[in-house]
Amino acid sequence: MNRQPSMGDVAQAVGVSKTTISRYLHGEFGYMSPDTKSRIEAVIKKLGYRPNRMAQGLKATVSHMIGVSVADIGNPFTSLLLKGIQLECRSRDIQLLVSDANNQPAVERANIESLVDAQVDGLIVNTTGRNDEWLGEYHSRQNHKPMVMLDRIVQPIICDCVATDNHGASFAMLDHLVEQGFDYVIFVSCPSEGISTRIMRREAVEQYFLDRAVDGEVLVYRQGEADLAERLGTIIAEHNDRRVCLFANNDETMQDVLEALNSEQRRALGLCAFANERWAKYSGDGITCLDQSPVEMGRIAAKKLIARAYDGFQGEYTLEEIPAQLRVYASTTRH
Repeated sequence: MNRQPSMGDVAQAVGVSKTTISRYLHGEFGYMSPDTKSRIEAVIKKLGYRPNRMAQGLKATVSHMIGVSVADIGNPFTSLLLKGIQLECRSRDIQLLVSDANNQPAVERANIESLVDAQVDGLIVNTTGRNDEWLGEYHSRQNHKPMVMLDRIVQPIICDCVATDNHGASFAMLDHLVEQGFDYVIFVSCPSEGISTRIMRREAVEQYFLDRAVDGEVLVYRQGEADLAERLGTIIAEHNDRRVCLFANNDETMQDVLEALNSEQRRALGLCAFANERWAKYSGDGITCLDQSPVEMGRIAAKKLIARAYDGFQGEYTLEEIPAQLRVYASTTRH
């Protein structure tokens, strides 16, 4: 065959209709047997067939593209979420359109509208927060695209959601601190501002303070403000007769805390955080952390969206909470 193989050539070689080949190419496997899928895949590889994506987009009812809106593409955690989404979508030959909201709710709304205009088949949203009402309105529209919320969610849930088990992880860390003899914990976080992860972690910590044998407080600060070192110093001085541990809400907060502390304070205090183990274990003697699974979270979110957008799944919406792993290092055991 001197010319480029066509969809008709693939259909003839497999012994099915061109419609079946089209459904395969668009990931519509709901009514296709595993045997048919494997035969189509084998023939496509043998013939070297490459679909014309532009023509498909004009003719098909699906674009074979998924839109992703993230709160902050510069956050390393976000890049790992995207990696997981990409891994799952690549296995189904689905393309991603990614938009960065730069932590601005108005930009997030514009991004989602643009992705919908681009004819994506569904959306994965890592929200900035402060858009709950708008996201609910979007999802209530007639003929809306399926949506999955990732890491940061809306409650009560309006669509499938994938997030860390923030409550369970916070309790696991605080149990560890009590076991290590700490009797005062300072939970450090940026303002919640509608961001579900910050809200759930703070609520879990405050509940633990009420119910368990440890005292503590929540210190809320804004990134970029110059008074974090002074505020931490004041609290530490007030409790200099106790074993104090600083518990940071995330990687960025832990980095701010480390910059705010002097070397003497770092040695005297316990330190822990929701943080990526790959950097936490190399910070000083190692920082005890709650290591989330962002790649796996991204994969699960993509699977949920693909099931609804391409495979005909119409079950109830669910929130899937992924456990975080407690990784213990010297920052909480050396004292």
